[in-house]
Formats: sequence, structure tokens, C-alpha cells
Amino acid sequence: MKNKKKKRTSSYLLIFLSIVAVVLLLIILYLTFFGKNSLNNKYLAKNESGNSQALDSDSDETAGFTSGDEDLDADQQDGFISGDEASGNESSNEDIQGPSQKESAGPSQASSDSDTIGPSQSSDSEVAGPSQSSETEQAGSSQSTEFHSKGSEASPSETDNSRKTASSKTQDNSNGKDDSTAKADTTPEISDDGAISPSHGSSAFDNRSDEKMDTLISQINSQLPTGNGSWSVYICDLAGGSEASINDTPMQAASLIKLFIMGAVYEDYDALSQQYGSATLDGYLTPMITVSDNDAANSLVSCLGGGDSTAGMQKVNSFCQAHGYTSTSMGRLLLASNEFGDNYTSAYDCGKFLKEIYQICAGTAQSQSLSHAEDMYALLKQQQRSNKIPATLPEGVSVANKTGELSDVENDAGILYNTQGGNDLVIVFLSQNLTSAGDAQSTIAQLSRSIYLYYND
Repeated sequence: MKNKKKKRTSSYLLIFLSIVAVVLLLIILYLTFFGKNSLNNKYLAKNESGNSQALDSDSDETAGFTSGDEDLDADQQDGFISGDEASGNESSNEDIQGPSQKESAGPSQASSDSDTIGPSQSSDSEVAGPSQSSETEQAGSSQSTEFHSKGSEASPSETDNSRKTASSKTQDNSNGKDDSTAKADTTPEISDDGAISPSHGSSAFDNRSDEKMDTLISQINSQLPTGNGSWSVYICDLAGGSEASINDTPMQAASLIKLFIMGAVYEDYDALSQQYGSATLDGYLTPMITVSDNDAANSLVSCLGGGDSTAGMQKVNSFCQAHGYTSTSMGRLLLASNEFGDNYTSAYDCGKFLKEIYQICAGTAQSQSLSHAEDMYALLKQQQRSNKIPATLPEGVSVANKTGELSDVENDAGILYNTQGGNDLVIVFLSQNLTSAGDAQSTIAQLSRSIYLYYND
């Protein structure tokens, strides 16, 4: 009996120990499986968070900036990874150390410390840019053999007219005064035999007929692409005092709107400096112009409106109207949807703005129409994007320019100075509804070289 009881006790003990062992094994397996799942979940959550941030920011970042003027390839950029309306052909320069960039439309708040301000940037092209509006898609898809010109007071309604004419206007720059023998204000128009005949317009120049400019305009017009979007061109011979435009009509500004944001800020610079600090303003102005940072532009618009971006855009529009840039308007922040408005300018408006900066700095302007022209000129001279107007110019020629891109827009506006022949120039190219942005860039580069050599070879 005792042996049987011992055997039963041993059996119960073995069964108990077996159950304990199985339970411990199950616990160990559970903890092992649960631990792996926990780590995997954390890893997946971290990856998802990182991917979400990557999607929210400009697709590429270089030297602290995501690129800005809209849907451009990295191989088209000068030191940038693409990023503005999808980071653009042009992205911020690696030599520029600046704030990180976001693809948000809202302005980043200005800080009193310029070292901590750095707006998140999406340089020259507006990344994830809005779709092109129907108005711009229809703005002259094919090039006409006629030219459209406008004086400094021309209205947008005039430029929307289907007639396309060109103006050739001249000025005696030797003393900055009107020539008493100057002819009436003229706007050349193509006649049946292809010649340019004068008609009325207005300009800061003397408006004398300039046969040399007329010939150049005819040549450039014949070389503009007929199967790659619609184009507008402005040329000004700063030494000879003549200017003319081709197909001058409001077109999508892309980042060229930043020229006029800069002008509005400098016009109210002293008051804004008291409110935000000059270091803060300069910390936004420099990247906005030199690497076309979008968030810096939005921050300046917010500053102009005292924290209200809508009021800031109205300040930009008021600046444009007051100075006669009547085809230029700001209807949205950079990177914002164009559902309710867009940004427009014209080749003439951009050329007029650059011409006034040049003449003020050269001492040939009849009036100080723009505030801080020297500071604006200095910023434009620091431009990092050089794949269009400056790309094929002879060595030694300097360019102070501002570019702009969207997925189907290529713009560039520049002052050519230190020219070998002494004929400094202003050249502006606007193009939209493009089928090939790369070909448009090459067109701008090649025609800019032709224009330069025409006056300086």
C-alpha cells in the first residue's frame, strides 16, 4: 500500500511539474513572439511617420533647402534636389546654409532671431504646384507673327487682347533727359510685308524708332518655338535706350512673383524692421531671391500683412499698381492651391522692374521710383540658379536674375552687366503650357546668347 501511495504521489508530482514546464514554455514563447511583434510595430510606425514627413516636405532637400520653382528634375538644377510647384528645375544652392523647407502654403512665423528663423523652403519651383488654370492654358497657345507692346500704364485688359504687337522705345541716356527731337510714343506693328511700323505707346524712354531693336525683335520672334507652349519676351538695350516686347500678355509668374514681393518689402522696410527686426527680414529676403525659397516668400507676405497673409498679398498688389506693373498680381501664396487665384506677371512688368533697378543704381534714372534698389540689385547678383539666361553667355559676362518654374512653365528675368561691348541689357523670357521644360530652358539659354552677341559682338 505504501509503495502504491508513493507511486501515485510521484505520478502527481511529475504531472504537476510537466504542467508547470509547459506553462513556462508557453510564457517564454508568448513573450518572445509578443516582443518581436512589439518591435516590428514600433519599427513600422516609425517608418510610416518618416514616410509621411517625406511626403509632406519638398521631395528633395539639399543644404537645408528643398527646391522651389515647381516640378523640376535634379539634373536641371544648380546644386539643388528638386522640390516648387514639386521642387523645381532649380533648387537651393549647397553653399547656402539655411532653414529646412516644407511644402506648406502657410507662411512660417517671423522670429526676432535670424539664426532660428530660417523659413522652410522650396526653392524656385513651387513643389506640388497647383494645376494650371484654364485661363493660362488658353493664353495664346500658338505664337503669332505679330508683336504686342505696352507702355508703363497699359492695363491688363489691353494685354489680354488677341492682337499682338511690339513696341520699340528709345531714350537718350547721355544726360537722362528727353531728347527734344524725339518722335511721338510709338508701338511698332507688323505690316503685311513683315516690316515693323510705329504706333502709339508709352515708356520711360524717349520712344524714338530704333531700327536695330526692331530687326532683333523680328529675328527672335522667328526663332521662338511653335510647338512647345506659348512665349513672351522683353528686351531692353540699357546703353542705347531702346526696349521692345513680343506677345506681351499676363502669364503665370511662378517664382517671378518674388521680385514684386521683394519690392513691396523694401518699400516698407523701415517699418517692417521695427516690427520684425532687419535680421529677420534679411534672413527671408536672401533665400527667397538667391535660391527661390518659397517658405521665405510666404513668411515675407505674412510680415507685410502684420501676420495676415491675405492682407500681405494685397500689399504686394498695391505695390504693383502704384508702380505701373499693371499685368502683375498675387492671388495665392507659393505652394498653395490655385483653386481661387494664381500669380501672374508679364515680360514687360518684369523688365520694367529690372530696368528701374539698373538705372537707379547707375544714376541714370529720372526718379527714384523704387526703394532700396541697391539692396535688390545686390540680392539678384547673388542668384544661384544659372541654367537659363546665364547658361551659355560668354565667360566674364555677369547676370543678376530671378527664375521661375512650374511643371509646364519656364521663366527667367535678368540684367546682363559687365558686358564686353559695353551694352548692358535686360532680358525677360516667359513661357507656359510647355510640353518640354528642358527644351524651353535650352531655348532661353540659346536666345539669350544670341541677344547678347547681337549687341556686344
